[in-house]
Amino acid sequence: MAKLKEVMDFVTTPSSLLFLLACLALLALLVQWQRCAITCMALSVVGFFALGFTSLSELLIAPLVTRFPPIDLETAAPPFGLIVLGGGLDEAMANHNGTLIELADGGEAIPTVALLAQRYPGARIILSGGSGTDYPPPPLRTTDGMLRILLEFNVSKDRIVIDPNSPTTVTRARNTLALVGDERDQIWWVITPAHRMPRLIGTYRKMGFNPTPYPIDFKWIPPFDPFFFYNFSDGLSLTDAGAHEWRGLVFYYLTGKIDSLFPRP
Repeated sequence: MAKLKEVMDFVTTPSSLLFLLACLALLALLVQWQRCAITCMALSVVGFFALGFTSLSELLIAPLVTRFPPIDLETAAPPFGLIVLGGGLDEAMANHNGTLIELADGGEAIPTVALLAQRYPGARIILSGGSGTDYPPPPLRTTDGMLRILLEFNVSKDRIVIDPNSPTTVTRARNTLALVGDERDQIWWVITPAHRMPRLIGTYRKMGFNPTPYPIDFKWIPPFDPFFFYNFSDGLSLTDAGAHEWRGLVFYYLTGKIDSLFPRP
């Protein structure tokens, strides 16, 4: 089942699908299926151009990142606790190179929670992340890195608990909710990239928990500009990120992990 999911994820990722079309075009040429070859190659080239260079990628990511607005810190009620999902740190890379910190996708999370921890000194902190495998080993896991950085910012270790090996949204939601325990009726802020927030909030709500979203890493600034051109790798990365989340929302909805296809504020 896991292997089947990996195959489906690969095939439904736009950049992978366009690459497979190009490979299919080459195979069609070898067997002299010229019409098939031309069609597949044309779809691949046009798709790479449209999704890599143009602002079409924004049509996938924009609804996700604008679904839950940022918190107004001046008017928001202080949080009882902060939940950080992901973290965006590569602790193995930092350890290998001897650097203080190496940021990955969603790397805004750790400086954000460090600043919030200082702003709200009584707030508990839950850090969740992981790959679902034994690599990297402790103390090189993402959560180990987040903990290390927070301690560098003089955040008390007594305030922090970690969930070190949860690879998926649903396992992170389940495990962090277990760490929340009997305090689920308190005000909890959940920190994760904006495009992942709808699926995460929907998952929490299905479990009877309704935290306050604190989105980060918005990836897109409105309004939509049909004449804007991206660097190819940036546009394709944006497309793949949006497609991944929409695929995840559909899968979670069909399997009963969320109650609505596109959870709203």
